[in-house]
Amino acid sequence: MDLVSEVLSSVRRNLHPEDGACGICHITLRELSLFGGKAISYELPDGVASKILDDQGKIIGEGIDIVWAPSILKAQIEAGLIPEPFARNLSKILIKRKERKLISSMFGYGRCVTPAGLAMSIIWQDGGSIEVQREGLAILATLYDSDGSLISEAAATFCPVCAINLSVSRNDELKEKITEALKDANNTGRLKYDRNIENIVQWKKRRVFTHIQENDKIIGTNWGCCIAYATVRAEIAAGFGSRKWNHLFKNYCDMCPLKHCWMDKSMGAVGNIILHRMKHVGLKEKVKMNDYITALICDNNRQVGRGIGSLCSLSATVNAFLRADAVKILKPSPAEGFPYK
Repeated sequence: MDLVSEVLSSVRRNLHPEDGACGICHITLRELSLFGGKAISYELPDGVASKILDDQGKIIGEGIDIVWAPSILKAQIEAGLIPEPFARNLSKILIKRKERKLISSMFGYGRCVTPAGLAMSIIWQDGGSIEVQREGLAILATLYDSDGSLISEAAATFCPVCAINLSVSRNDELKEKITEALKDANNTGRLKYDRNIENIVQWKKRRVFTHIQENDKIIGTNWGCCIAYATVRAEIAAGFGSRKWNHLFKNYCDMCPLKHCWMDKSMGAVGNIILHRMKHVGLKEKVKMNDYITALICDNNRQVGRGIGSLCSLSATVNAFLRADAVKILKPSPAEGFPYK
């Protein structure tokens, strides 16, 4: 069997819909890496482009999205590494070119946390709120004003931050505020684009490794619990990022209550499983921005859990779950299938 057939067969055996799009992407990256392949991504003004390389270094799939991981997912789908009906269903809900252009016009170059974080701050300061939940394989982000009226909402294939950016891009007033506020802000993605830097991404030792490469020379390497965390840690190793942000990022990783790499499962997959279960038992999650992305798990209007994440609210979801009354989420469904005498 060739690499594509081998990887496809292995992904089919290991894929779980509860892991969501993020989990599916990382499972596929794991199997691709085990067979000698890898992903390469690089920043562009309107997002991030990615390529999937086989064990011979041949490009077998390409994709573009607003940030590294979903662009890698698109390339995986094009490469034929994700089985049906998942590939078809994911393709239907991945961010489209027009949507990507709108989102990137706010900040661009693969930077999603900055505009989403600013939007969260503006909405909460004005008395509003943001709610996220699982919707099939996607994540739905709903933005409310101080009266509880809908500002906008959108479902994105990947994480809540992607969905929040897509929601913001659908509201002209909010989008203009974000764009104006960030027009002179530093953008690491732009620096990498100007220097023609690539991100080489592989899964090994139950975690993701990213190598930052410039002119065929590795200038930074690090690992993390998913593509995003590994890539940002590698950027820090390469000398990118502000002193304050890098300190906050390290502090978050130091106090993270769960080292996802112990589980051989990406952080996003764990977060998706928790969101999937929360919807099943009627709990909701609201997200806000302080120094970190903050997830609030709510039972009606009562907060039962609170956690933080630095890049993704899926990590904040896991953080909140581990610090919450977990019985609210893990309470068992009625047992079925037992024989009776």
